[in-house]
Amino acid sequence: MSQNPAPAPAATRSPVAIVTGGSAGIGWEIGRRLVADGYTVIACDMVPGLTADPLPEQDAAAVTAFAGQPTLWRELNVTDHAAVSRVFGEIAAEFGGIDALVNNAGIQRHRGIEDLSWDEWEAVVNVNLHGVFNALQAAGRQMLGQEGGGRIVNISSVSARGSAGRAPYSTTKAAVIGLTATAGAEWAARGVRVNAVAPGYVDTGVFRQGVDAGTLSLETILSRIPAKRLAQASEIANAVSFLVSEQASYMNGQTLYVDGGFMIDYGVPLAKKPTP
Repeated sequence: MSQNPAPAPAATRSPVAIVTGGSAGIGWEIGRRLVADGYTVIACDMVPGLTADPLPEQDAAAVTAFAGQPTLWRELNVTDHAAVSRVFGEIAAEFGGIDALVNNAGIQRHRGIEDLSWDEWEAVVNVNLHGVFNALQAAGRQMLGQEGGGRIVNISSVSARGSAGRAPYSTTKAAVIGLTATAGAEWAARGVRVNAVAPGYVDTGVFRQGVDAGTLSLETILSRIPAKRLAQASEIANAVSFLVSEQASYMNGQTLYVDGGFMIDYGVPLAKKPTP
């Protein structure tokens, strides 16, 4: 691959999407969906993730088999403000712009507030809030200066309403909703739409690890979801696909909950069937 290819003309190039935390789980499925939608997808992550073998160190843009189409990977620590700005600038220069950003990178720490260490709090805040801001700002600067603007989708969570044992996670996911609304208000008239998706509980490897470790109770969670099942990562990807599409052209600063009804009175069922 050429190190400095000429940018493709905006009228002929494929739209470009960056997915942070795009090497596994929900981010991987979001990338799969955007590839199917016609995007060139760049997964920005700390590790290659679901590749069979480590990517060669000399090939920062190594290609991974991804739904039968090439998807690029860039090593990136979203907490490094300068690195995010540099990598996004390189992507924009190489591909002719950035049309969509999905701010998906995130981590969790399960512990009660009184037992939470500062290092645990700081780690989650750095990735889930500072990292989201870094990527949003870097992508926004590129989009505001290009024809056609762009679309940004931040990944929040139903935990933004509060989640016992996950104080830093719920706090940062609530902050993401505020950041989404603020960026949407600032950039709406300038062609950049910013929205968020707030998933409920999703059946991923990380979720299953929590169940196996005893920090999550599958039975309790399912009892509070009216749909009586976990979400599939592909269903979160569908919501992202909608928000970056022209079908959502008048949506800005909004948070779309994809939770199987979890936020509806927490799924408390009727005590008994009403008498006819």
